[in-house]
Amino acid sequence: MRGSLGQSLRFGAVGLVNTAAGLSAIYALMFLFDAAPALANAVGYAIGLAIGFALNRAWTFRSERPIGAVLPKYLLVVAISYLMNLGVVVVSTSHFSANPYLAQLFGIVVYTVATFFGCRSFVFGARHAA
Repeated sequence: MRGSLGQSLRFGAVGLVNTAAGLSAIYALMFLFDAAPALANAVGYAIGLAIGFALNRAWTFRSERPIGAVLPKYLLVVAISYLMNLGVVVVSTSHFSANPYLAQLFGIVVYTVATFFGCRSFVFGARHAA
């Protein structure tokens, strides 16, 4: 249990770093460059992707597996999570007239939960956790 709690806390810390970097990029693109919410979302998540993979592999899940073994799985999990996120952003802004800034936050919650469980069970696996 202690390992699971530590892993969850590390994932949360990485998520904060990831979110700060990605959301800053998203909001800056929307505010400064009038970028569409979906485009800003894609750029922000691309930035977060690189940060998240590096920190989660090395610190959260402490994986020593080769990058080539985990990166394709990580990209698959992130792609599925991102599509879930994008669905929330697009549907909430286009069908429910939600504030695009709040829609981005709702999408982040969906993305984070899906990514954690995907990484834990599929990418790095529980047996690879510290």
